[in-house]
Amino acid sequence: MLIRNRERNVMLLFGSLLSIYVFCRAVLPLRLHWGWKAGLGAALLATAFKFHLLHLFGGPMFFAPELPEPLLIAAAWLFAALFLFFFLLIAADLGRGLCLLCLLCAKRRPTERFRRVGNRVNLALLAAAAALAGCGIISGTSVPEVRHEEIALPGLPGELDGMTVAVLADLHIDSLARIGRVRAIVDRVAPLNPDLILLAGDFVDGRVAVRGGDLRPLEELSAPLGVFGVPGNHEYYSGYEEWMLFLSGLGIDMLENSHRILAGGKLALGGVTDPAAARFGRETPDLRKTFDGAPPGAVKLLLAHQPKPAAEAAKSGVALQVSGHTHGGMIVGIDRLVARFNAGFVAGSYRVGDLRLYVSRGSGIWNGFPIRLGVPSEITLLRLKRQE
Repeated sequence: MLIRNRERNVMLLFGSLLSIYVFCRAVLPLRLHWGWKAGLGAALLATAFKFHLLHLFGGPMFFAPELPEPLLIAAAWLFAALFLFFFLLIAADLGRGLCLLCLLCAKRRPTERFRRVGNRVNLALLAAAAALAGCGIISGTSVPEVRHEEIALPGLPGELDGMTVAVLADLHIDSLARIGRVRAIVDRVAPLNPDLILLAGDFVDGRVAVRGGDLRPLEELSAPLGVFGVPGNHEYYSGYEEWMLFLSGLGIDMLENSHRILAGGKLALGGVTDPAAARFGRETPDLRKTFDGAPPGAVKLLLAHQPKPAAEAAKSGVALQVSGHTHGGMIVGIDRLVARFNAGFVAGSYRVGDLRLYVSRGSGIWNGFPIRLGVPSEITLLRLKRQE
């Protein structure tokens, strides 16, 4: 199913904000002929609306253009540089505002030198943004390292004390991240010998016919208690039914508002669909249905692509929720903004009432913004401990 107009409109609005602000703040003050300023403005527009431009040539998938990797990397670098420049300009404007306030209090007017210094600062910020974007792409496209986390759960049966759970989230396999990356990730999971493997959604961007082969290495994942997954919002964008069948064929037990009883009835593992289902006429997340019929004494573990259901899960007696979706915020500082759109959760371990929530920073990156600065991707190995 093609991505709907809502996402396109959001990117259109954000691109407009980026281009207008940067043009007014960094291009208009330059002492250049209007022809040069118009050219710079056109370049800004092309960069800010790169999603829409790539969509014209990259096929029907708005978030997954089928284009050569060098072109996608170059477009991502330009957009990331503009994105970072935008925020650096905002920070510089705060400082500039303080300087102007001081001049006002001293009853002095800003001089021509003040304007020239401002242009030089803008140039330095642009260079910094370009360099940071390059570093971010290198970090974002690298193979994730293993992150070890210990989670203490009250009421955990002694038989499950020390149980290990490998978590993969947000692989986002597409024309930028392909079979080689999946193979490298699987090769890093295998030596961990986890008791249980969970895949927290957003496996792919693209159709089964195009991207299915890139996910084949996931067939090799194995664990004594099984390999389980839930859909993320990008599965709905990419052809939900086809991907659910394909992923199940790889040996991944896809949980869609359902649960499985593991460890001799001591563990109830549930998984919910994604809230994006509502926009595609599919079954929305339903915690009550998910754990309906689970043994009363079983420890409930919930797999949900987005961390937002944590409060409801806590009221439902879930002991541990594992999620992804946020990519950890991707950039230090910006992660606080990402948290505001995800009920305050962005990365790592949280306590919500009696529930423990773990939000993965993701094992991959989306091709539209393959940047990580101070927020590396991860393969997570959770070790469950009994909380006395």
